[in-house]
Amino acid sequence: MTRRSFTLGIILPLLLCTLLPTSLHGQDDPPPPEKKAPPRTLRLLPLGEPPPFRQEIRDGVRYELEPPPGSIPPRLIRLGLPETEESAPPPEQEPTRLNLGRIGEPMKIPAGKNPLILREGDSPDDPEAKPWLRITPPETGNILAIIWRDPGTTWATPRAITFPESAAAFPAGNVRLLNLTPADIGIQLNQKRILLKPGKSVLQAIPQGADLPIDVSYNDGTGNFVRLHSSSVLLNPGERCQVIIHRADSEKPRRPVRVSFFNEMAPVPPPPAP
Repeated sequence: MTRRSFTLGIILPLLLCTLLPTSLHGQDDPPPPEKKAPPRTLRLLPLGEPPPFRQEIRDGVRYELEPPPGSIPPRLIRLGLPETEESAPPPEQEPTRLNLGRIGEPMKIPAGKNPLILREGDSPDDPEAKPWLRITPPETGNILAIIWRDPGTTWATPRAITFPESAAAFPAGNVRLLNLTPADIGIQLNQKRILLKPGKSVLQAIPQGADLPIDVSYNDGTGNFVRLHSSSVLLNPGERCQVIIHRADSEKPRRPVRVSFFNEMAPVPPPPAP
């Protein structure tokens, strides 16, 4: 045996021993786990006015009567399946209570852009539960859906607009101004004049801890803006506020347009990446 043959006889087995475990390791290891989308939520804010209080007296006792059908939103709603997926198991979700003029508790929703179907009732297997509202969400992030009905319609056919809820999309120290009327709305806030077209919104940063006057007016159709509301906005540290201009939906409202304010603590932004 030559010196070269002897050397190859030693090196080749060592190379095989080195490469073989590496190859087997790549075949046997499971693939890395897929990253799950972070959980997210949907909150609902129904806007409107409750129907007049009604009562009757039976045997000398006053009883409150149920409101007329369609005059208020469903008391309880839950997240349901789209009509094309009725054979799948219903999502595990507690029913959510709706109250006019109040932001509801967060509902867990899946990631993705698939439409969210809200159904009436509190039972996930209730065959009588009807689809009440369809919402198309953004792909990621928590969502607020503002819900209303047009005058002359009932709560059986509501409308909705969605907004992201994150600290980046709606940070503390900001006011969201939203026009849900068919008229141009003029707003004067923090020494700024803002024109809001129908269905549009804008974020306005204001100083926290300062009581700032706000004036809201509408275009009467001739280019003349008529004042409809005058008050103030105050943001405490860490708060944000929504100012929503919407039509009154009662039968004979004294004012056709209402201005609603919703203050709340903003979510804390995530810490910066190291």
